[in-house]
Amino acid sequence: MTKKLARDVVRLSLEIPIELDARLEAIAHDLGSTKSDVLRRALALTEEVHEARKQNKIVGVLTQDHELETEFIGI
Repeated sequence: MTKKLARDVVRLSLEIPIELDARLEAIAHDLGSTKSDVLRRALALTEEVHEARKQNKIVGVLTQDHELETEFIGI
């Protein structure tokens, strides 16, 4: 369900498993943020990954020596 608010935002209702909500709450706490903000950041990151993949780029985590440690696949 979506509901348009007065200030050009959309309110979403989201059903997720309890375990995922606990992980979301923990990340928000660690960041000193809100669950909504964590989800907005996740969407922004997913969008960047999607655009990079369209350009045949590799997305992942580098070590301090700039070596690919982990490649994100399936995001």
